[in-house]
Amino acid sequence: MSYFDFDERNQRSSSRHTEWVCLLVFVVFTFVYLYFYQSDVLAAGQHVLSGGQTHYRRLVGAVLITLVLLILQRFIFHLTQLRKRAHALTYLPSLLVLTVITDVSSNIDLGFSFGGWLIAVPLIAVGYGFLVVLLRKMEPFEPQSTGSGFLSRTSWINLLTMVVMFILVGLFSNGDTAFHYRMRMERLLLDGKNKEALRVGRKSEVTDPSLTMLRAYALAREGQLGNRFFEFPVTEATASLLPDGKKARVVIMPDSLITILSRKAGVRADYRLIQLLTDRRLNEFAALVRKAYPDSLMPKHYAEAVAMHHRLATNDSIDVVDSVMMQSYDEFCMKEKSTPKASLQSVMRKTYGRTYWYYYKYGWKDN
Repeated sequence: MSYFDFDERNQRSSSRHTEWVCLLVFVVFTFVYLYFYQSDVLAAGQHVLSGGQTHYRRLVGAVLITLVLLILQRFIFHLTQLRKRAHALTYLPSLLVLTVITDVSSNIDLGFSFGGWLIAVPLIAVGYGFLVVLLRKMEPFEPQSTGSGFLSRTSWINLLTMVVMFILVGLFSNGDTAFHYRMRMERLLLDGKNKEALRVGRKSEVTDPSLTMLRAYALAREGQLGNRFFEFPVTEATASLLPDGKKARVVIMPDSLITILSRKAGVRADYRLIQLLTDRRLNEFAALVRKAYPDSLMPKHYAEAVAMHHRLATNDSIDVVDSVMMQSYDEFCMKEKSTPKASLQSVMRKTYGRTYWYYYKYGWKDN
């Protein structure tokens, strides 16, 4: 066997290795991306487009979409025969399709639209066609690959190309964190997994009116609305405790599940009290809370609000005040006075971020 024959065999072996590496990273990325990150968004899209007649299955969907995109790549490879350093580009059409189907609008429940993709996809297709023709003409003049297998320059160039395309998929698909949280919560709540739903985005400051509404609903189902509502970030709460079809909406869940629960005896008063607290209407709250909780034992946030009202109001309508809670509120005020203004909010959030007092002083306000 001549040196040239050996070198040709080595180049073919390196090319095959590169193809397998690209295939593996594509399958792993696509499946993980669909299964762990975009499954809830795809479920929302399928629910709306099918009119609620079909339901997206997380595992089945991830497997089927990955398989279809892989078949598309094999078809593109058969047409283009791009090997060597440009082989990764045979995955570009598949990744483009992946981007389009996961770029589900956060407002899809208000109307479906392909948006800018109607223009972008044809332009990308034409540009891709010209690029393939150019690369095919240049391929015979490519320098021989150095190294072998995974260590070859060809493999690393293709891997870098794949990584760049993966990043572009993430950038141009739906990355609305609040929407992802909402869709995840809706699916969990429909399955009756209230506690798991409340863990969604628990450590994140990201929220919106619909997410606030869903958390209120989950807490109400757990009987914890008055104890934990202000432990979560709250924004535009005056419009977000019940569905209004505008700012506070559900996509997969029926609106009726929330409205029916909010009207039930024992829950209706909590919804009203929390609404008053989010509006910072302490006088109205003080007049109502004693009727709903005639004894001194009341949920945490209500006790916090009572203690604050007792200090702020000139005519206090509440006779019984939790002395321990009063002491805690006094400590809150002392901490506020002793903390430099430059770091005031961050310090107070770290210590009192799960209290009604923090929300009242530093939370969202209707300007």
